[in-house]
Amino acid sequence: MDKIIRELHSRLSRGPLEPFYFYFYNFLALLKGPEVPFLGWGRKRTGQWAVRLARWRGRKFILLEDGFIRSFGLGSQGAAPLSIVADDRGIYYDATEPSRLEHLLNQGDFVSDRELMDRACEAITTIRQNHISKYNPAAAENKYDFMGQARRDKKSVLVIAQTQGDLSLKYGMGDLFSTDEVLKAARKENPDATLYIKIHPDVLSGRKKSDISPRQIPGDFIIIDEDIEPYALLQHIDIVYTKTSQMGFEALLAGRQCVCFGVPFYAGWGVTDDRVPCKRRKAKRSVEEIFAAAYLLYSDYFDLQTGKPSDIFGTLSTIIQERERRSSRDPEAYFFGFSLWKHSFIRSFMPEIKTIHFINPLFRQDPLEVAKKKGLGERSQIYLWGKRRFDTLEVYAKTHGIALFRMEDGFVRSVGLGSDLTRPYSLVVDGRGIYFDPAEESDLEHLLNFHTFTQEELDRAKRLRRFLVENQFSKYNHSKNSVVSGLPKKKKILLVPGQVEDDASICYGAKGMNNLQLLQKVRAAAPEAYLIYKPHPDVLAKNRVGSIEKHKALRYCDRIVGDISLESLLSVCDEVHTMTSLAGFEAILRNLKVYTYGLPFYAGWGVTIDALTCERRKRVLSVDALVFAALVLYPRYVDPVSKERCEVEVMLEGLLKEKRSHRESATSLWIRWRSLFIRKSQTILRILHQSL
Repeated sequence: MDKIIRELHSRLSRGPLEPFYFYFYNFLALLKGPEVPFLGWGRKRTGQWAVRLARWRGRKFILLEDGFIRSFGLGSQGAAPLSIVADDRGIYYDATEPSRLEHLLNQGDFVSDRELMDRACEAITTIRQNHISKYNPAAAENKYDFMGQARRDKKSVLVIAQTQGDLSLKYGMGDLFSTDEVLKAARKENPDATLYIKIHPDVLSGRKKSDISPRQIPGDFIIIDEDIEPYALLQHIDIVYTKTSQMGFEALLAGRQCVCFGVPFYAGWGVTDDRVPCKRRKAKRSVEEIFAAAYLLYSDYFDLQTGKPSDIFGTLSTIIQERERRSSRDPEAYFFGFSLWKHSFIRSFMPEIKTIHFINPLFRQDPLEVAKKKGLGERSQIYLWGKRRFDTLEVYAKTHGIALFRMEDGFVRSVGLGSDLTRPYSLVVDGRGIYFDPAEESDLEHLLNFHTFTQEELDRAKRLRRFLVENQFSKYNHSKNSVVSGLPKKKKILLVPGQVEDDASICYGAKGMNNLQLLQKVRAAAPEAYLIYKPHPDVLAKNRVGSIEKHKALRYCDRIVGDISLESLLSVCDEVHTMTSLAGFEAILRNLKVYTYGLPFYAGWGVTIDALTCERRKRVLSVDALVFAALVLYPRYVDPVSKERCEVEVMLEGLLKEKRSHRESATSLWIRWRSLFIRKSQTILRILHQSL
């Protein structure tokens, strides 16, 4: 087995083992002698196939899995493993059958092996002091702030949610209880405690789904939706409730009580409160003995740089050094897809970044190669504008564990159009996706699903809503407010806002629907209503595509309006019908009924009537909760006066002054001429780039 493990060390250092690797290996193993075991990964298909082959041929098998100290960063994000386990009896998380780890704990003589136990105690001390866990994605100084959430003198109880479909739940008998039953037990058994529920890191990263829906979490549980180190959190916790999570064992290492509603590797040995028995586990073991068996005897460690075998102390040292190296360097960021005029204002939104590189290659240069020559590496950060695609770059970032973010305009942007190159005062920075693409989770969607909104936050959102409505704010704030006359008195008034048809929010959130199709759908749904169609400001300015010939539009609407502000129209309409337009969100602020025909960020939370659904969005929210997440938590703002980072209220005060002084003057005419010149110049450069 040792020879196979050494070969696997070298192979894993080059990347994860794909299923094809096991299928090919086992095919060759069939052709070799009986001394060659079959290989597979845990209880996945390759592992099940390896076991079947072994039983069929009367030979041995080896099942592999991630070690208990796996990596620096999440495996689902491509972080290379630092340890694995190899089991020729079963696998540690499968409590339905024996495993080599279970055999070690049942039969091992730990009392007489003082050297082993001394090494175990030393490793535990290092782990606790340096907050080392399975994935180690967060900085060592990361702490969770409980102030304002709970009284310090009350007992704290933590329930650990796991990922949906986790094999440890299936084979660790965690499916005997629902997470809802665990929550109820935690509440019943600790009536005076402060209750928390922790979401799994792979769920926070957007790679997997949780085993519990946000809607099922009772209101008296505080959701911890931050990517926080287990030990930084556990120092505030008294009791942990889990099914099979490894964090339950980390709670034991931290000196906390652990209640198990499944049979993880550390249950059944007398150190946990077990709700599911395992009769095979007959010995009584201490936490230190379980650690020695699992982390020292059962696990294999290796050095990422050399691919050679290591030990737990070498791995712990690697993680500690890596943390120090990352924290000692100023963040260096590389920006891709940012047009030249954006360079001047990005720095105001990113004061924490010391060095910024804008990558704007010409003449068929590879953006990734240009960035690498400027120093792009594993300690860098990558920022992409919107949904612009950089396939090679994105693969490189994932492979090397480089943080990647997407940026876009915020929801209250400026006085003037972005297509006129008007400086924005709000931007969003998203590490999961981007708000207008419902195909994947965004940071905003994650906030809306998991953030626990306090009454103070909801009150702040209410005040913010009132300020926005009273001062007639929208995204661009450039159209003139006027009285909309000539409307019928006995008909329902529907506003249909047009959109830029090649805009990413349409491509991703409305499946390519166009403005004419939207008008047709609205007319079919409301044949007796009075429809007002407002083309998008960028389309009216002839900066973007999306216009409808007037005679075609008037077949389905009753009126087309031009340079009338959205606020003026919202004040007279009864409903807004939209694909994904921000006008729908602004209508929600004013308590208007909104129908969506695509999937904008504000759809699916119970405040709109939606033609499409998103299974990830399962929580019903109030308008104030939606507003707080979308306008306070998600965007970044700069003060229009000082150009420094600020809170949303400060930005709005400055924007209000600018809005009141804005006139169709020589200044705004100069903006139009400037934007026309720059757009034409960029078009010429793009043509040259494509032709060379």
